[in-house]
Amino acid sequence: MEQPNQQQLRSLRLTALARDNQVVADLNASIAETPDSLVKELMDTHGWPAHEALSAVQQLQEKALKDTSEQAAA
Repeated sequence: MEQPNQQQLRSLRLTALARDNQVVADLNASIAETPDSLVKELMDTHGWPAHEALSAVQQLQEKALKDTSEQAAA
């Protein structure tokens, strides 16, 4: 079996903490729902096609992850 990487371990720790702490669970849920909310907003309010909205949000997520990784490495 393959060993989990550092990002997977952090995700597992967050999931475990969220099970025991309602505030963490609520914050985690709101963060997890945000990309879907942004896609819905782009489609419903601004008339973007689904594939464009999904692609734009995915690119934002990748940039945020890259920025976070660079900050952690600094």
